[in-house]
Amino acid sequence: MNVKYQPELGKKYKGQFVSCSEQVDHLNILKDDKIKIINKNLSVCFVDENGQKVGAVIRNAATQNVAEHFGTKIKIMVNAHPPITCEATHKSEGIIVGQGFRRNPENSFPGEYVYKKKARSPEKQRIYDEGGNSLAKWLYDNGRKYFPWTVHSYEEFKKKVQLEDNKIIGAIFGAENYESVGHEDNDRSEFAIAYSYEFGVVSEGYFFYPDYGVAIEMSSNSIWCWKTKAIHSTAKLNLEKGGTRYTAAVTLTEKTARAIERQFKQ
Repeated sequence: MNVKYQPELGKKYKGQFVSCSEQVDHLNILKDDKIKIINKNLSVCFVDENGQKVGAVIRNAATQNVAEHFGTKIKIMVNAHPPITCEATHKSEGIIVGQGFRRNPENSFPGEYVYKKKARSPEKQRIYDEGGNSLAKWLYDNGRKYFPWTVHSYEEFKKKVQLEDNKIIGAIFGAENYESVGHEDNDRSEFAIAYSYEFGVVSEGYFFYPDYGVAIEMSSNSIWCWKTKAIHSTAKLNLEKGGTRYTAAVTLTEKTARAIERQFKQ
């Protein structure tokens, strides 16, 4: 699908929660005739006016058994880690956690995201680490398969700091019923790669990409990607039927990238 870079739309929706429901007191993106709605049955690649791929979504990305397996791993990861507090420009609702490397606030070198107290036994942490690593590898490999252009910045960074090819860069983030205002991320990676899985029925939780004038109606078992420095958000969810949406995303934050580079220089 051809899209056009529209920074004026990004500016309009930056810092705003949006909705696709008449019942919620937020900006309703279905009423904006400048927004193209991507139906939940469509797999789409977005190409801008310069011929550059700027995002995509793949539906039914895995067999049901595999999808449930990795959906459960996201759920376990969310339950094992304390929530992350987002910055003021990145207001959000729901739960988001991280697993893997981050900048250690004590010395600015790489450290690992902590676990909740009940998950701190060495054996439990080993199991959780293995689950998070396999989830991150699976998601990254699928991103490389479906959206090969998204991994270029990761691979370049690996070469720069001489990381082994099988090493996961940075962290994987897991979320439960996550909703956020329009924002851009201060990430070193050009693209983020994400996966969604739903237990039960969830509706109205669109992934909103106003800089390119599209909103993706999200569905369970979908992999999608976006440019980290483009405005993006997640529309308010409708959880009236008792469902839960879990998402996982691979990206390399600027803080983590600098911490890894400091370690490399040592």
